[in-house]
Amino acid sequence: MARAKTVWGIDIGQCALKALKLREVQGQVEVEQFEVIPHPQILSGPDVDREKIIGDAIQRFLAGHSVAGTHVAISVPGQAAFSRFVKLPPVEAKRIPDIVRFEAEQQIPFPINEVIWRYQTFRDPDSPDVEVGIFAMKKSDVAQTLHHFNLASLKVDTVQVAPLALYNFMMFDEQADADGATILADIGADKTDLVVADRGRVWTRTIQIGGNNFTEALVRTFKLSFDKAEELKLSAASSKYARQIFQAMRPVFADLVQEIQRSIGFYTSLHRDTRFKKLVGLGNGFRLPGLQKFMEQNLNVNVVRVDGFSKLTLGAAVSAPSFHENVPGLAVAYGLGVQGLGRDKVGTNLLPEEIVRYRLWKRKRPSFIAAAVLLLSDLRQRQATKD
Repeated sequence: MARAKTVWGIDIGQCALKALKLREVQGQVEVEQFEVIPHPQILSGPDVDREKIIGDAIQRFLAGHSVAGTHVAISVPGQAAFSRFVKLPPVEAKRIPDIVRFEAEQQIPFPINEVIWRYQTFRDPDSPDVEVGIFAMKKSDVAQTLHHFNLASLKVDTVQVAPLALYNFMMFDEQADADGATILADIGADKTDLVVADRGRVWTRTIQIGGNNFTEALVRTFKLSFDKAEELKLSAASSKYARQIFQAMRPVFADLVQEIQRSIGFYTSLHRDTRFKKLVGLGNGFRLPGLQKFMEQNLNVNVVRVDGFSKLTLGAAVSAPSFHENVPGLAVAYGLGVQGLGRDKVGTNLLPEEIVRYRLWKRKRPSFIAAAVLLLSDLRQRQATKD
């Protein structure tokens, strides 16, 4: 039997820690375990001790799961990172790194020595053009993210931007349309990540509209506390006041759709031959009643809500009903797992280079010591022969 390879994808969102353990055997990817740990408070709320909440969530995760011997991949929010997509002039492949570095120094809005940056090339098979995605994050922000895991002695192997993890999920799980462009909208608590997949190309944007905006609309309309409005939002589908609830949230629906339209318009201005065929909806915010229909009517594309994954099988220890209930929030962790297994389309990693070099040295150190011992033994033998 082929040896299994496993990876934990860990996504710490505003409302919960979501983790997915994927296992690969003979080319098949299986969910071995998963975990969703809700936060006691939304991280973006006022007077919230983010450090304690995140630390407690990681400790609770480690109390129930072992990460020994597995690759660990974590996400960072799209709004915490810088992403820019640049079309390159026709050049020899060997010149691309120098040109990309020049572009990075021009585009990244921070001194280049203060950021960790990576890039990846993208090619449309029907076009000679080469596009480059440049992804960067301030070293201090990466260090802060890793600090939570370091305190728990949890070794991280991959740091990936959440929208790129979503792209890896979308491509691996075959959610993208093969004949046109697909836009994915992952509606979180305080923002929506947009990801475009277009014949080998990728483009991302983060919109500052999320589930909390819908809740706040209910707070204003019905004069409720935030918690009561959140309960009303979650029960809207079965409420006898569903129509009034929808009407209260309609302006937020309109704002979200307008931002998606702007994003589609901007992308098609850069790629005039692009035709969007589908919108893929993710996140618990996408469960709002009427949102899917509203989007279809206003965007004029087929809108599909992801309620299941097509390329994963569930292990014997995984509860199918519980897993499927949590599917809308697990896509980032899924994409992280795909990257950890080496099945990704975007393989950039914002883990600091000094950590990578140190771990490589530690792995090679036993070999260096063994080689030194052998060399010393050989020298002694030669000296003994001479004597």
